[in-house]
Amino acid sequence: MTHRPTFNILAPSNISRRGLLKAMGPPGLGGVALAGGLRPSFAQDKTLNYFTWSAWGDKQFVADAKENAGLDLKTTFYSSSDEMMAKLRGGGTRLYDMIVPVQNYVHLAAKAGLIEPMDPANLPNASLVFPEFQGTEDWSYEGKLYGVPFVWGANAIAFNRKETGDVTSMDPLFDPKYAGKIAMRDEPEDSLAVGAMRLGIEKPFQMGEAELQEVKKLLISQKPLVRSYWRDFADVRNMLASGEVVVAWTFLAVIAPLREAGIDAGWVWPKEGAVGWNEAVTPVKGTQNLALVEQYANHTLSAEFGEMMARTTRYAPASKAAVDKLEPEMVKDLGIDTSTISRLVFKQVPPDKARWNEIWNEVKAA
Repeated sequence: MTHRPTFNILAPSNISRRGLLKAMGPPGLGGVALAGGLRPSFAQDKTLNYFTWSAWGDKQFVADAKENAGLDLKTTFYSSSDEMMAKLRGGGTRLYDMIVPVQNYVHLAAKAGLIEPMDPANLPNASLVFPEFQGTEDWSYEGKLYGVPFVWGANAIAFNRKETGDVTSMDPLFDPKYAGKIAMRDEPEDSLAVGAMRLGIEKPFQMGEAELQEVKKLLISQKPLVRSYWRDFADVRNMLASGEVVVAWTFLAVIAPLREAGIDAGWVWPKEGAVGWNEAVTPVKGTQNLALVEQYANHTLSAEFGEMMARTTRYAPASKAAVDKLEPEMVKDLGIDTSTISRLVFKQVPPDKARWNEIWNEVKAA
């Protein structure tokens, strides 16, 4: 996965589309506006402004959209779900046609009026998706469908096998032997969940204050061992590549570039558990290109897209038809085994998210 710079040009919430176009200047100067994600005014040009994680807007996905779906993707990236929500609330609904939310943010975004439902009849490739990802409550709100996942997986542990040997548990993340060579994600929902699973707390995203305090104590004790709390995926990838870090809580997409660089990189869902997620293309509220967004969402559910995605990113397709196109060794290597889903703790937005943010800030400030 290649990190790309993010262009974030957001309009004030009270500016009209016409006013925004005027502010951006004449068409001949429109390059800046397009980089920032200004929605195209005419649906027939088949351009979609795509606000997404960097993985899904990288060059191979832009090229695939053009070649196989006839769509031009103009990409702008976010690095966290909170950033996505904040920027949509701050005027992004006027700029973007579609996003790729994690399942735990769908209800929040729908309730806030930030996303648009889709017609299931326009997503025929949904029939190719594993039953575990069809018709889930995560993707429906008040009886309306907001997406069908094209990808799923877990945030878990990447390690340098030469330095750590094989890893099966979270032990290396807390082992003084690796002091200064451990990376954790700077994101409260991920890192507090790691602490909760390490302590054997059964429902990490439903923790009360007493459990949060226990997790805080654990993570503060870990802090002297941590080299970096990473926010940018490129940072953790580079630290693992350079040997600055030998074990990290991160995304699966870090593995392919490390192996291409000749590093014996391992990946494991530790026995304590991993943080599960799935993602889908979702229309942004008010898009004038809903039909094209549905067309692209349906394309991402195809066997061909899923195969390409798996081979280029090593993320697991939600499409069973895509998995059927992969070699058995690759399926095993990607951890594509729906029977293992029970080992995942799927992300939820904590009931008291503000308190989670406070606890995480207290860990980092300790």
